[in-house]
Amino acid sequence: MSLASIRLAPLRACTVRSCSSNLKLSTAARSLATTAPKSLQKEAAAPAARSNPVKWSATTVDLVNRLRDQQKYYATVVIKGRPFTVTQNDVVVMDRIKDLELGDALALNQVTELGSRDYTIKGRPYVDPSLYRIEATVIEHPDGKQFTVTKKKQRTAGQKTTYHRNYYTMLRISLIDVNKIQ
Repeated sequence: MSLASIRLAPLRACTVRSCSSNLKLSTAARSLATTAPKSLQKEAAAPAARSNPVKWSATTVDLVNRLRDQQKYYATVVIKGRPFTVTQNDVVVMDRIKDLELGDALALNQVTELGSRDYTIKGRPYVDPSLYRIEATVIEHPDGKQFTVTKKKQRTAGQKTTYHRNYYTMLRISLIDVNKIQ
């Protein structure tokens, strides 16, 4: 990671855009991977850390350790293709992920920005996963409000009524931690 990607920046909000899915199971949930659906088994089998440790420059180590000395952190995490700016103990409400059960622990590994009030690390496009650890827990699968959709043809007596309901998954961000690097 170069020094140019670590710089001071103020805290700012993030907008939401849609893309595709990208969750990884944490080590606690990895034991459940044998009974998990195949889509999550592939992601659980992928190695979480690099085999060769990254050699960081002295200034990068100093700046990351300054960030580590801060009290609270925030992160912009990409979950199922959508960025969410989160802090510890936040609840994220997102579209349903069918493969997850209540109580499952997730390691969120796609972080575009990690920071505190004084320091920010911005990824290109993602921050190196060896710098942080972010975990989330599934707390609920609520159903959304039911919508009534009525379709009517002009100049006829016939009309068609259908119903629609969105389904959600709620995640609690249980841990945001910046790892010490050397």
